[in-house]
Amino acid sequence: MRAIQSLPIVMIALCLVGCGQNAKGPKGDAGAPGPPGPMGEAGPQGPAGLQGPTGPPGPAGPPGSASQTRIIRVNCALQSCQVQCNADEVLVTAYCGPGRKPAMFLSQVSASCGLAASAAESPLVAVCVRSQDQ
Repeated sequence: MRAIQSLPIVMIALCLVGCGQNAKGPKGDAGAPGPPGPMGEAGPQGPAGLQGPTGPPGPAGPPGSASQTRIIRVNCALQSCQVQCNADEVLVTAYCGPGRKPAMFLSQVSASCGLAASAAESPLVAVCVRSQDQ
């Protein structure tokens, strides 16, 4: 019963709590920005994006030096079994067939597997190197 008697007093007290407070006024102008804060640590790297379109080709580079080494292979079954390097080259080595039978050196720039070269002595492989005294 006592709770019923105190109920009107509580209701009046709640109504009086809201009295005397004004509604909010209009918003004022923004103030000047403050100084920047310290830089934080870098976050983790994000996932890779999609590949972009191919760009235009770049300018041509300077001309390079030509290869100093040239390898010659001659099929002895179809051609004469003889090789010759160019005039500005020197014959370094030559061999006949997969067993690497020694070739006959005819000069500083030519080699042969012989006149009657068999299929087992094919191909004739020679290595020519451009000389630097040109």
